[in-house]
Amino acid sequence: MHKSMKKSHNRRESNSTFIQLNKQLAFLKNNKRKIDTDQDLYYDENQDRLDIELYYKSVAKQEEDGLSTFYRYSEFLNKTHKNRLPYFISKDLYLYTWVDLHPDGTVRSIYSGEAKSPESLIIHDFHVIREKYEEFQLFLKKIKQNEFETFKELKEFERNLKVNTEHIVPQSWFKALEPMKGDLHHLFVCEPVCNIARSNFPYGDFSDHQPHSAEDSLQNHCGVVVKGQFEPENGKGEAARAMLYFLLRYPKAIKKAFRSQIDLPLLIDWNLNYPVALYEKHRNQAIFQIQGNRNPFIDFPNLAKEIDFPFLSI
Repeated sequence: MHKSMKKSHNRRESNSTFIQLNKQLAFLKNNKRKIDTDQDLYYDENQDRLDIELYYKSVAKQEEDGLSTFYRYSEFLNKTHKNRLPYFISKDLYLYTWVDLHPDGTVRSIYSGEAKSPESLIIHDFHVIREKYEEFQLFLKKIKQNEFETFKELKEFERNLKVNTEHIVPQSWFKALEPMKGDLHHLFVCEPVCNIARSNFPYGDFSDHQPHSAEDSLQNHCGVVVKGQFEPENGKGEAARAMLYFLLRYPKAIKKAFRSQIDLPLLIDWNLNYPVALYEKHRNQAIFQIQGNRNPFIDFPNLAKEIDFPFLSI
């Protein structure tokens, strides 16, 4: 390839990257304008009711045991998950710009509840990834030369590449494979400090920790970690329903060592004691329009008590 052609090619690559950023910001701006104009565009309750009725028509309640109910819904979620997006498309084009928006046009960190500007998150993540791009390319070059140690370095590099997104089911639990990695139903905005605090710990609930209590000596911004378990300061209901969805949608995706650490009764308890709010209904409706499938635990929270989850010890 001639030098002039190489320069032209590199320029196109650079321009396309910036167009991608501009596209995200334009999409966000348009969505925020829609919310300001008409709140029904944020969440249309009447339309959602019709969507729910039609969507679940083929899995209407039957007289069966909990395990049969599990497999019926699991197969149904898989079948209707028609648009399986890779992670960076889900995060960059949809999560920050529409799916995770609150009615006031902000986003909120799932574990701290702190309001954030979606514009600032988009720009932050863009620059983080761009700054690390050359380093990432060096890793790929070494891998082509079969340098085994580079694989370990690359894993550490990816682990330290903290963006403003949380996988409710940690990526290490399912080897960071698609379509799980890009499934919007368990992706939430999360500031890096809270992402790091949660790490890949399973959820727990501690009697001596009272979220939002100024007198709680264990309280911190995101939650607490005790003996390898994480109790979030906020977002317990949302996190529980997202993880229950994942367990239903991907029954065998989580490695056995991590599956055994999941406290299923706790998830069911959080699901029932922290009710679905408008924000979560918006998310479910938005993701349904993008992916084609829904989170049934948002539509029918009591379903969690009717299902027997296989592969989990209770």
